[in-house]
Amino acid sequence: MLLSFSGVKAQDRQYAVPGEIETYIDRFELRASDMNANGWAHYYIPRRMGDTLTVKMSCVYVGLQTHAPHVHNEDEAFYVARGPVNFHINGEERVLQTGDFAYTPSGSSHNIQRVSEQDTVKYLVLKRETAGRVERPHPVSKPDYTFDDCTVSPPPAWTADAGSDAQLTLLDKRFADGFQVVMTRATQSGKVYRNYNPRLPGQVAIYVISGRANVTLDGHRSQIGADNTFYCPKDATYSLEKTGDEPLVFLTVTTE
Repeated sequence: MLLSFSGVKAQDRQYAVPGEIETYIDRFELRASDMNANGWAHYYIPRRMGDTLTVKMSCVYVGLQTHAPHVHNEDEAFYVARGPVNFHINGEERVLQTGDFAYTPSGSSHNIQRVSEQDTVKYLVLKRETAGRVERPHPVSKPDYTFDDCTVSPPPAWTADAGSDAQLTLLDKRFADGFQVVMTRATQSGKVYRNYNPRLPGQVAIYVISGRANVTLDGHRSQIGADNTFYCPKDATYSLEKTGDEPLVFLTVTTE
């Protein structure tokens, strides 16, 4: 029997149930999100569910920012689901648009905010954190990194181009000490995009930007679509199969 969490706040989902694939899938519902002073936040993958990863969507429509520039040992990556936003890394600020990506290494000063109080913004926060405190910062392969090293802007037509499959590395694990984010555009229905993950020290999360897919976890099967997240823990295997006519565009997030 599949276990459904409809109506249960995602941040209350601390543990997935082995053999119950639906407990590894979050199908976004606003009523299952936390309202706050600036908008709302929705945890697709909360702390204690993933060993070293949380996935959260933040929506800001009140005030310019949720907090001032800050520093911590946990490193984070941001996918702008709805922009524009002002993004700050180590004293430099630039405007990022919908579809842009930014990485903030451990110990960096960082902040994201609205360009104006007239626009609603949404951004996905991929954070490498554990149930406990992260005591040591994660190193980067380029200590003198710049804003350009930490941001990627996909071509405007990249996600909508239905002509061919494509992959774009948004965050290279060689740069970010094992933390990697890849964007994939899948155009062939019935093609299986799989990444077996047996006995690895980390885990995998899939966030669907657009399209639909069949997903399996250790042989158990379900379906996911836009704004859904699927989590594959360590010591498990998964596969992803594109369905329907619309291109399937998704982020694959891995941490070690």
